[in-house]
Formats: sequence, structure tokens, C-alpha cells
Amino acid sequence: MTMEQPDTTTAPARRKRNPALLIIGIAVALLVIAAGTIVGVTHFAGEQRKESLSLLKDDRLNALSDTRAKVSPAVNAYLAAYKEARNAPASRADAEKASQKQRDEFRQASDAARAALQNVKSSHGSGEDPVGVALQQLVESHEGYFDYMEGLVDSYPLFEGLFREGDEAGCNGLFVGSKASSLRERQTLLAQAAGPCRKAAGDLKQSKNAAYVEFARTFDNRVAELEAHAEVTAKSEESYTEFVRIKDEFETRLDDAEARNASDEEYRKIADEAKAVNAQIRANRSEFDFAADRYLDRVREMPDLVGDVFSKNVAADIKHFDAVIPLRVQVLKDVVDTELVE
Repeated sequence: MTMEQPDTTTAPARRKRNPALLIIGIAVALLVIAAGTIVGVTHFAGEQRKESLSLLKDDRLNALSDTRAKVSPAVNAYLAAYKEARNAPASRADAEKASQKQRDEFRQASDAARAALQNVKSSHGSGEDPVGVALQQLVESHEGYFDYMEGLVDSYPLFEGLFREGDEAGCNGLFVGSKASSLRERQTLLAQAAGPCRKAAGDLKQSKNAAYVEFARTFDNRVAELEAHAEVTAKSEESYTEFVRIKDEFETRLDDAEARNASDEEYRKIADEAKAVNAQIRANRSEFDFAADRYLDRVREMPDLVGDVFSKNVAADIKHFDAVIPLRVQVLKDVVDTELVE
């Protein structure tokens, strides 16, 4: 009987997987997924950036230009309304009430323009790239313009009332020549008027408007010079009175010397003293003439100094803003266009 041999063939053993290879495979898969995610996020961020830049250029800059254009007419309307009320005539308080509507309208225009500027400013976070740099320059120009216009309105009642009869500043009291019977009285009256007037000038120096500030500094210096020249001329007038007295004394001494048939030495002494006094008189006259001329010059300059604030300085400043701001807007638009095509 033939016996069957047992089957010695065994099933192949299962291969053990290498953990390291498994981990590497998973990592590669994750990297592939992550890379795809990054590409998607980057693309999405790029699209968002382009949309944000397009919104900045097409909508927000246009809104800013539209709102800024309404600020200057609102300023002019307020200034005209306030001045018309004062010329009625009216007190400062009454004029402020009469022009309150125009002032509120200016404030609304200014607030709207600042809000539009804030929208532009918030359109781009970075300040380091070309868009950020151009945007910062545009913001600085606009903020300077809005501050200037707000200062022009806020400080106008103080500026306009400097020389108004009855206003606290009382600078009209500086012109006291016809009211004084002597130069010392003129100096006294001038000093009384200069105190509150210079205080008002000091308040005006705090304005946000550069034209007012520059005027206030110059005006304050001019008033100080008026005070100094008034003091010199007053002292010179008093010294002249003393010189007249000394002259009378010399005449008396000469008459006495002639009556006594005085010696030549006594005559020489009197002559030397008279020569010294004459030198003092000439010096006093020179100081008086210089101070008097400068005093009159400062008085004559005052109307032009005040009038130039609006006719020259404010007009020049606004012209500068009107030239610079559109350039800053165009530069920003050009930089944005460059970013959009990249």
C-alpha cells in the first residue's frame, strides 16, 4: 500500500511593512495636500488683494475726491455768513449764532471727507510696499488739508475780531496816537491795549491753521516792537524836557559869569560841560528819530499784515494743497495699476 507523502509545501509568510516607509508615505501625501491647499489659499489671497486694490482705486478714491471737493465751498459759506453777521453789526456771540447753520454744514462736510479718507486708509494694511508708501503720502496730504480747513473755520472768530471795537482782544487800542497828549501817555495807553491783544495773538498761535499761526507770531512780534519803540520815544521826550532845563541853567551860569567877569578857566569849564550835554542831546535825538520812524513803520504795516492773511497766505496754502493732493492721488492710482497687472 502506497502511502501518500505529506504535503511539505507551506503558505508563504506575510511580509512585515517598514514603519519608516509608511511614515514617509503619509508625510508625502500630507505635503501634497498641503501644497495644494497653499496654492489655493495663495491664489485666493491674491484675488482678494486685487479686489481690494480695485475697490481702492475705483470706488474709495473717487468717494474721497467727491467729499473733499465739498469742504472748501462749505468753508467759504461759513466765513461769508459769519462776517456778514458781524458787519450787521453784531457781537461775536450773535454772529456765531447767525452762522451756526453754515458751521454745522462745514462740520458735516469735513466729517464725511475724513470718513472717506479712513476708508481709503483701511483698504491696504501694509505700509512698506509701494502701495503702502503712496497711500501714506496721500493720507498725510489729506489730513494736513482737513486740519488746515478746520483751523481756518474754528479760529476765524478770534482772528476776525482782533481789531473789532468792543471785542476782548482790543487790538484797535494799539492805535492811540490821536488820543494821547504826550508820548508817555501814548506809551501807557499802548501798554494797556497790548496786554489783551498779545494774549489773543497767543491764543491764535494754537490754531490748526498755519496761516493764522504765522500771522500771530509776526503780529505778536510787531506789537512787542511797538511797545519798545513807544517806551524809547517817551523817555526821549522826557529827556528833552530835562535838556531844556539844563540849557536854561547854562544860560543863567553864563550870565552870572559875565556879570562877575569870570576867568577864562571858568568859561572853559562851562563850555566843556555844555559840549557834553550837546553830545547827549544828539544821542537822544538819534534814538528818538530811529524809534519814532520804526514805530510809524510798524503802524503803517499793520493793515497789510492783517489783509495778507487771506489775500496772500491762505490763498497760497490752498493752491499748494490743490496742486499736491491730485498728484498724490494719481501716484497711488498708478502704483495700484502696476500691482493689478502683475
